Amino acid sequence: MAIKSIFQKQNKPGRRAQAMVEFAIALPILFALLYGIMEAGRMMLMYTLVINASREAVRYASAVGQGDDGYFKYKNCLGIKNMAQQAAVFVPLTSTTINYYDETGTGVGVCDRTTIGEDDISVDSKYTVKVSVQAQYSPMIVFLPISPKTITSTSTRTILGIFELPNP
Repeated sequence: MAIKSIFQKQNKPGRRAQAMVEFAIALPILFALLYGIMEAGRMMLMYTLVINASREAVRYASAVGQGDDGYFKYKNCLGIKNMAQQAAVFVPLTSTTINYYDETGTGVGVCDRTTIGEDDISVDSKYTVKVSVQAQYSPMIVFLPISPKTITSTSTRTILGIFELPNP
């Protein structure tokens, strides 16, 4: 008898309308939450890709030897920038700066060439190369108050060079 009365209460008129109103109130909150989670994930992905781009570019820039194009890797500005863009996958990089420092930390040059080839920077073993990469994040849909941000990553590495090992 008690079970029959519970089922009868659910079929009262106006119950369906109440559920539709509750759903209409909760739906924008759920969409905002879902959108916020997606945008936060997208921003973290861009942040990770920019960090990876600076690491890969500085790794390429600190390598001694010639690349596939026949130029020395540590002097090939366009090759370093291309390596950063390849590592960033689908994130368009807004700027890539490459600086060289000697053992005392004094700047010895900036690699800012935009054509293929070697720059006229005199770089030696034990010098440091520093690559800074920037990308601009902006939300896909301006729905929540998320402002555009510039994501920057800087990586530094020492150019070790080629050393001859003594014979034992």
